[in-house]
Amino acid sequence: MLSVVDSQKKSPKIKILFFISSLAGGGAERVMVDILRYIDRSRFDPLLVLLYPHADSPYRQYLPEDLRVVVIARKTDGVPAKLMQLARFMKAVRQEKPDVMVSMLTHNNIMALLAGIFFRIKVIPCEHNTLSEVVKTAEGGRMLGLPVAPMVKLLYRFADKIVAVSEGIRTDLIGAFGLEPDKVMTIPNPVDLNRIGHLSLDSAEHPFFRDQNPVVIAMGRLTEQKGFDILLKAFSRVIAAEDARLIIMGEGSQREYLGNIIGELGITDKVSLPGFEKNPYAFLARSNLFVLSSRFEGMPMALLEAMACGLPVIATDCRSGPREILENGQCGVLVPVNDEAALAEAMTGLLKDKRLRTELSEGGKGRVKEFFVKEIVRQYEEIIFGLGLPQNEKWN
Repeated sequence: MLSVVDSQKKSPKIKILFFISSLAGGGAERVMVDILRYIDRSRFDPLLVLLYPHADSPYRQYLPEDLRVVVIARKTDGVPAKLMQLARFMKAVRQEKPDVMVSMLTHNNIMALLAGIFFRIKVIPCEHNTLSEVVKTAEGGRMLGLPVAPMVKLLYRFADKIVAVSEGIRTDLIGAFGLEPDKVMTIPNPVDLNRIGHLSLDSAEHPFFRDQNPVVIAMGRLTEQKGFDILLKAFSRVIAAEDARLIIMGEGSQREYLGNIIGELGITDKVSLPGFEKNPYAFLARSNLFVLSSRFEGMPMALLEAMACGLPVIATDCRSGPREILENGQCGVLVPVNDEAALAEAMTGLLKDKRLRTELSEGGKGRVKEFFVKEIVRQYEEIIFGLGLPQNEKWN
């Protein structure tokens, strides 16, 4: 008769290759780290594959110490180097022989699906943005010089399941790319309330927190998608009525452009672009109001994390995510996209109305509990178990 230990040895774990470009500061990267932290290690054997080194990543400290990480870096951004990187990724997949791959972000999903088709490995790509909007951008619209949209329509059909992080993304994938409704599942982004709560207690060193002026805060990549140009123009209207301050945390290609707008508006002494903050939660917890000014999204982690820190929030009613998160405006204020006048009016109104700020703060903290990290990770586990892998029978 087999002992319990012998029986466990006979039950192989499901080997999962998790794949994302990097662990740079971003919502999808945070989701990846949270899944790797909380996935059931008694049933799953995770491996992380990256395309960029993670030594200086702000999220590295949160990875499990025993997690194996494979980095497939390239030296240049030219097409030959990217093709060589794709070949090395394919080689790594062949050598690792995972039971399933879970990838995040469109270009990575395409690479994972190519490897899955070639080596007959099950693949679960995860979409974190409204893809029909992404493919219109210079950064997201092409891969290796080829248009992304046709590749998505062709290759995503070979996915075993597809995770959309909001209902809006799911609808977009089905409607704009012709994917089978039964194949696309919605799993929202997880929020690690315990970690955020702990980190929010740290000190936040910034001169704007030393005086009594209200602080409006935003965070995200400094790109056109995030709409920070509209936020700055709206904020310049706000300070005519309220002597407030604005902090925009993050880095990106529009830093110089946004800096020029700040100078042209004459608000240099009232706006700060401190860059990427390793602990944004300490900044969020000491601010008075959070604003998401995006032109499009997926399921914005910044909005969820601001709510977890107890901030009242204003968000553009963009595709997709904010309306779902804020329950049609019950847990925060929704404003039209690209409407600086409406955004300015909403900010001014909330800064003047302490009762409403408190009401939205309490509503947001209650709402964000529905995105508890362990429950969301369990949903990923259920999808993997539903793939019909041979190992599943050992756990039934």
